[in-house]
Amino acid sequence: MIPRIPAPRRGAAISPERLRSRIPNQKIIMAANPTTICNLALAHLGEDQLMSLDDDSREAQFCKRFYDQTRDEVIQSHAWNFAIRRAVLSRLSEAPPFGWAWQYQLPADCLRILQLNGHDVSRREGRYEVEGGRLLTNDDECAVRYLRRVEDAALFPPLFVEALALKIATRLAKPLTGSTSEVERLLTEYERITKPLAMRADALEGRPAVRPAWVESDFVRARRGGI
Repeated sequence: MIPRIPAPRRGAAISPERLRSRIPNQKIIMAANPTTICNLALAHLGEDQLMSLDDDSREAQFCKRFYDQTRDEVIQSHAWNFAIRRAVLSRLSEAPPFGWAWQYQLPADCLRILQLNGHDVSRREGRYEVEGGRLLTNDDECAVRYLRRVEDAALFPPLFVEALALKIATRLAKPLTGSTSEVERLLTEYERITKPLAMRADALEGRPAVRPAWVESDFVRARRGGI
């Protein structure tokens, strides 16, 4: 039978040393993985720790239910450096029925477009729509920066791991503790403290995007209808 790791006192922090001492004959893997992240979430709730997400426990079942969705949601919510990817999209031979000149196939791991042909879409500079996994635009070429789904948790920075764990804890709190106030407490900590800290640390690793000269050329703007 797989040993269960005793829960800490609710509200008490778990140190890595205490957690290490509670896992008999097991090596501690320092790189993050879904199980360690969910154990951080459970520690916020004072619940028993898991040896695996495949444990036959309520905690494991709820962690498996919420992990993927919550991970994608947290990645999609901010332009994390570790999740940004560049791609030149393939133009599809079939044009949209109306409204746009061209359509392009989006990458399967795309969660959100950040830039289209050098234009920051958050400032409504990029003119496009996304429908059915395709990007529709009047641009005859399509180079994008986008947020991708990152399934390898070893790529997550430490503060992102803590933010994700806390967000998962907000999902676990109601079914595991029955406490609405616990949900509100964790959500407040996530939104006001943990996620902002992770975002600030992430910002130190990036740099302001510099538009290539061709983006601003009169020739290119004319070809794109004055964008």
